[in-house]
Amino acid sequence: MENRREPRQTAIAVGNRLRDAREKKSLGIDQIQKQTKIHSTVLIALEEGRASELLTDTYVRSFLKKYSQFLGLNSVDVIKEYFPPNSELSPINIQFRNNPLPKETTIAPKFIYVTGIIIFVIVLAFFVLFIGGKIVSSFKKFGMERQKKTAVASVKKNTAKTAKPAAKKGAQVNTKSASKELIPRSSSLNLVIKVKEPVLVKLKKDGVLLFERVLTRGLVEKVTASENIEMDIGKTRSLELTLNGRPIVLPKKNVLGLRISRKGVVLK
Repeated sequence: MENRREPRQTAIAVGNRLRDAREKKSLGIDQIQKQTKIHSTVLIALEEGRASELLTDTYVRSFLKKYSQFLGLNSVDVIKEYFPPNSELSPINIQFRNNPLPKETTIAPKFIYVTGIIIFVIVLAFFVLFIGGKIVSSFKKFGMERQKKTAVASVKKNTAKTAKPAAKKGAQVNTKSASKELIPRSSSLNLVIKVKEPVLVKLKKDGVLLFERVLTRGLVEKVTASENIEMDIGKTRSLELTLNGRPIVLPKKNVLGLRISRKGVVLK
């Protein structure tokens, strides 16, 4: 079941306030999108009080601040109205008697105290023996490994004298190391994006901004790049990513930036 938050009355009130301010300035959504660079889907969601369905609270605060400042409203007041502080729970007073237990149960018998000391001593003794055995075993293992390394070094030294020309020839052959790239240069980076629910995504390929918009549910985007792909994702659980047929497992974060190259995927 999808976790969607219902619009709060405070969010709806803020949306009406934003819409009234925009209409007083005789501005359309498209005009504001061009000037603020905020996607029209986000602007409409803010005015309808549904922004929290598409974005995390971090993005909602950022867009609210930018939109309200553009309309000449106090952004601090708008954000406080959209995110009212949670009401604190009143403390619960619980009264206790001075001595709720009978007098005979307030003092522990001596045998319980003595038994506890005996158990502690036994456990401590086992612990000391266990640690001591580990230390002795480690010293023995260290000594055996040292002897083994000394023997191997001696064998290598003797064989190096007799096979010096062959060793030099082998060193010249192995000077070039193989590349550790996961995707070869002969193939492009092919990224498939499947959208499970609406989410804001910013995507660059080979350093060029491809798009920054809200992807709708059910959409499938295919991106091909030569060197790298960079993504900023509003909600990671909203997407499924596949790179050259291999699925990319995203961490459970709300806001995530990642960089995809031939060597793999790293977080920004």
